[in-house]
This record gives sequence, C-alpha cells and structure tokens, in this order.
Amino acid sequence: MKTILFITDLHTGSRVPELAGVREFAVAHDWHVEEIEVARLARPVADVLRYWNPEGCILEGSSNLLPPAEEFGNIPAVHIDAGEAVVKDKATFVVSNDDAAIADLALKELLKSDCNAYAFVGWSARVAWSRHRQERFVARLSEIGRTCHVLTDPWTLGNKDDFATRLRPWLEALPKPCGLFAANDDIAAAVLDVCTMAGISVPGDIAVIGVDNVSAFCDNLRPSLSSVEPDFRGGGRMAAALLHERLTNPATRPQKLTYAPLGVEPRLSTRRLAFYGRRLLTALDLIRCDACAGLKAADVVKVMGVSERLAETRFKAATGHRITEEIRENRFRRACELLSNPRQAIGPIATLCGWESEAFMKRAFKARFGCTMREWRDRQTTRRAHA
Repeated sequence: MKTILFITDLHTGSRVPELAGVREFAVAHDWHVEEIEVARLARPVADVLRYWNPEGCILEGSSNLLPPAEEFGNIPAVHIDAGEAVVKDKATFVVSNDDAAIADLALKELLKSDCNAYAFVGWSARVAWSRHRQERFVARLSEIGRTCHVLTDPWTLGNKDDFATRLRPWLEALPKPCGLFAANDDIAAAVLDVCTMAGISVPGDIAVIGVDNVSAFCDNLRPSLSSVEPDFRGGGRMAAALLHERLTNPATRPQKLTYAPLGVEPRLSTRRLAFYGRRLLTALDLIRCDACAGLKAADVVKVMGVSERLAETRFKAATGHRITEEIRENRFRRACELLSNPRQAIGPIATLCGWESEAFMKRAFKARFGCTMREWRDRQTTRRAHA
C-alpha cells in the first residue's frame, strides 16, 4: 500500500472536499492518505516526511506555511490551487480551479436579472484567483458591450470594518439596478451586510452572486445568497489521478490542469422579482429548499396566499414556467449533483430527490437530458478525464 501525504495549512474550507476527492481515488488504487495540517504541526515538515517516507505528496493551497519544493527532494508532488509562482513554474504539476468558467457562470446568472449595470468586488488584486475572476468577468462584459465597475483592491486581511467603510459609498454610487459578482461568498456576505446598513435593496437595487456555495452559510444569509459551486471534490480526484500518473510513469512531463465548476445555486440574492411581491420570492426559496423533500405545488400555492389559478398565473408571469416545472428543475439539479459523485449509487437518487419512484424519475430524466442517468454520469467522467 502506497502512503500519500495530503499537506495543507488547515483542515477548513475547500480543503475538506478536496481531501475527500483524493481519498475517493485512493480507495481504488490501494493508497493510504495521511492529512498533514502544517499549522498544527509541533515539528518541522522535513521530520514528517522522514517519518512517513511517502511515495507522493499533494499540496493544497498557496499558504506561505506550505513547505518549499526543495524539502521534497525526489518525492513526486502535485499542487492544488497553488499560488501564482508555483503555477508559473514550468517544472510543477498543478491542478487549479477554473476561474474563467466560474466568472462565466456568475455572469450568466446575473444576466437573467436584467440589470442596467454590473460590478465586481474581489478579495485582492494581489491574489491570483480573485484577479483572474475579475479579468474574465470584465472581459466577457466588454464582449457584449457592457462596462464593469470594480472596487479596486478592497480587502484588508483581518479588517472587515475597514472594508465595510470603503465599500458603502462605492455601493451607494453604483448605477441601479446592478448585478454584482463577489469573488467568493465571504465577500458577498460583507456586501449583503453593507447593503442592509445602507438601505440598499437586494436584489431590487443590487443582485449579488458569490462563489463556494456552502449551503449552511449561503442559506442563512439575508437574503439567501446565490453562489457558484466549484467542484473541489473533483479537483481532489484530478490531483490524485495526476499524482498516480507521475508514480506510474516518472518521465511524465509537468502539467497544468483545471477543474470546472459544478454550476450555480440560484437563491434570493439574484431573483429580481420584487415587482411580483415577497410571497413569490418566499415561494421560490421554499421550492429551492424543499423540492427534494416531497414538496407539492399545493404547498407552494399555500405560501403564496392566493387561489391556485392566480398563483400559477403570477408564478408563470414572473418565471416563465409553472410551479411544478420549477420543482422538477430543482430535483433535476440535485440529481445531477448526486450523479457527479462516482460513489453515489444511482438507485437511491430518486428517493433522495423527492421523486415518486425510481422508474418515474428515470423516464423523466431521459426526457429532460436525452440520455439515461448512467450515460450522463459516464459523459461527465469522460469530460473530467479529458479536461
């Protein structure tokens, strides 16, 4: 059994699903994966390497706590979401988040909000992933004849009060309605807080979307936050596969790979439907949260507080489709998320997504996507393998 070290600064955030992805790959390849949290070590990393004597290492993140390349000697290493210096080094093997694809999805969602202006708030221009998302977002807007308002280098690490002080007048001065892309959910949450303090309506005046899509976080913001979901678990699997390639063929040339995001989870922060009333927004949030828990159209009608006929009329006028269609689309979205995990058995997905039966869901899925659920999974697997 090969010993592989997953070295990161702390077991938090994206590191958790990335490590899960590495371990999924490890199960099929007889690896023992040991996580090393550098910030919690009581001894030098060099001592840890001598103790474990690993066949390979996966390094997560761009933290300056991570050991330099020379400490690994001849041990093959692969980086996930590394800093810019590591990515540019021609001798390194790197797997990175596809920041361009993330920006594309964010813009696609904001364009649905029918805004007159667009804006971007990043983490820092000195942070590569934030800068890359900004550059792509601005470029795509330029292609369609739109400009983008950018808050220049806004984030002071560890000082949210300073950030809020600088952010408020900038948000107040934005032309409205505006679609705003925040480089991650932490920044988006700060935007929502400042909008609340300044009396700026979200999504009425400013529609907001972030990145990372941790449901426990996004669902509990006010309003709930739309977010792009990176495939961190898939990135972990991709890094493990690249390390496996290095171990199998030591002559493998350095590669720079990217993993695509899973999609967007739309929530109230981009639903610019204020004209139709708060009850409609509440109904949409109910569908998003409970579609897979056996939700019926009648439950949604009850929340809207009007007759079934009037509820359907208002719902279709606002969204372009019926209540049952919105419920179904949310179930399909969740089914695709589950199918993206190769360890998830297909059989239970119908129950997990609130369908009446497995057979009913399979027919509906094939009608919607033009292929079976297994074929959909195989296509996604093939696409990731060639990414």
